[in-house]
Amino acid sequence: MGYITYFALPALAMTLVGVYLYFYLKRILKFFCKKADKRITRFCLILLSIALVLPAINIWSVQAVIVLHFFAFSLVVDIVFFLSKKIFRKRSLVLWKKIYQCGVLPVFGVILVLFGGWWNMVHPVETHYTVYTQKEIREEGYRIALISDLHFPTTMNLEKLHTYCEKISQTSPDFIVLCGDIVDERTPRAQMLEVFPELASMKSTYGVFYVYGNHDRGRYSRDTQFTEGELAQVINASGIHILSDEIYTINDDLTLIGREDRSAFVRKDSQQLLEEADKNTFLLLLDHQPRELIESDTAGYDLQLSGHTHGGQIFPVGLFSELFSRFGDMNYGYDQMEHMQVIVSSGIAGWGYAIRTGSHSEYVIIDLKKQSI
Repeated sequence: MGYITYFALPALAMTLVGVYLYFYLKRILKFFCKKADKRITRFCLILLSIALVLPAINIWSVQAVIVLHFFAFSLVVDIVFFLSKKIFRKRSLVLWKKIYQCGVLPVFGVILVLFGGWWNMVHPVETHYTVYTQKEIREEGYRIALISDLHFPTTMNLEKLHTYCEKISQTSPDFIVLCGDIVDERTPRAQMLEVFPELASMKSTYGVFYVYGNHDRGRYSRDTQFTEGELAQVINASGIHILSDEIYTINDDLTLIGREDRSAFVRKDSQQLLEEADKNTFLLLLDHQPRELIESDTAGYDLQLSGHTHGGQIFPVGLFSELFSRFGDMNYGYDQMEHMQVIVSSGIAGWGYAIRTGSHSEYVIIDLKKQSI
């Protein structure tokens, strides 16, 4: 199944795209040069089409993003052109036909989308939620800052991260949660050593808390430059609290429960984690992946904070994620379940490349307030 998902299906898809691209290039060449039907020309177009789609077989690459967006724009233009021929007279379509035949519209479309995707990725915004509870928490409530999916340093260097750490500190959070994938298998050792002290420098009343994501410990590569033990040592030395299937109580009225990521070989289930918790306190679950939400809701948690999905990152991945639960039971935003509330962040950065067309990078500020009856 893994072979089919990660190689066979992308290869088949890119083969079809390559065939389409051949006819697209042939149309353009015919527009600018009437000698497109010669055998040598066709052979060159085939080679060019293969050269363009072959790197895109890796569906996680920038080439795949460009090729697939170009394919989508081209199909839309083709459909519009076909419908316009059916609706309007040929004389009124002379200019439109030339624009279509020269193939410039899909190129402009891809350029605009990629620029917008780059802007969405490298300019994180502050997203604010207010969550209410009937439990007996302190009158002033709590302000929580949430950061997830930094994947340092994919889209920002230490200087830029420092800017956002200062912005978060200025919101005066009571505590800060790091919901996984702060680093990944591509993070150089030097950057791993510097990112956690920077995150630990954020000012808060009760400190910074961290749960592992599926990428932090570099399990998707044999070339990771640091070990799991070294990672934990750096995090602990920075003064950040690691919660790996552990609980931490604040002021006897709020309990943080940090789950081990589901990518780990062993982790406790939602009910087991609550065995040592005071269920009269506000139960805040930190779990990198927004999975098993129904089980956690049934167990009695009050709020779950997650990341992992990147809000889809590349459109329409988010739509497919919602339909098929590919990356989690929830793709992005806020939801009120029967008992538990859920917030899933798109993350302050992204994985693989600095493009985000399905959502906007963000850090999250959550105000937890006591609901007046």
